[in-house]
Amino acid sequence: MPTKAHWIVGLYMDDNGYYGFDGEMDADTFLTAARHVGRNNGPGLLLDLFCQGSIDVVKHPELVADVWSSAEFPVNNLDPYMWVELFDEAGYTHGGQPAQRPTQPIELYRGCHRERHLGISWTTDPARAQWFADRDLGKGIGHVYVHRAKPGELLAYIHTEHGRGEAEYVIDPNFLNDDNVHEAILAGVA
Repeated sequence: MPTKAHWIVGLYMDDNGYYGFDGEMDADTFLTAARHVGRNNGPGLLLDLFCQGSIDVVKHPELVADVWSSAEFPVNNLDPYMWVELFDEAGYTHGGQPAQRPTQPIELYRGCHRERHLGISWTTDPARAQWFADRDLGKGIGHVYVHRAKPGELLAYIHTEHGRGEAEYVIDPNFLNDDNVHEAILAGVA
């Protein structure tokens, strides 16, 4: 099976393009493997090794948040519903560590174009959401959306210190619809 000279021993890619590993990985071995394949290939590596049974995200829940935070555009590298499966299996984490979900709904914001307003990644920081809305990635300026997320919708909180500095919540998009996600009216946010 194809392998790369700089990959850790036991890591390979099968004939169908899926990653595999001979045996079970611990968290440190996985992080080394993720560095070897590159941060934007980390989501595929995690899913493939999870499906193969080589990495146990229940034992190592921090890996899901770490891989999510490392990828430039996590949902471009792995379908949002695959992310939901990984986060669900790992259990709710706060800063990569197992934690109890908040007990009350949380007001969250998302800056994006209309076609992506029911996405998986949200923030508690309206200014950060505005920054995302203002980015012109070839489609013009977006909008800021608001959603009051119930505790059961929350999959993980990515600390500002442990990620990209975005005060980010990952939520299950199965709960989102046009009735509970609205364009926000933000006064004084620049």
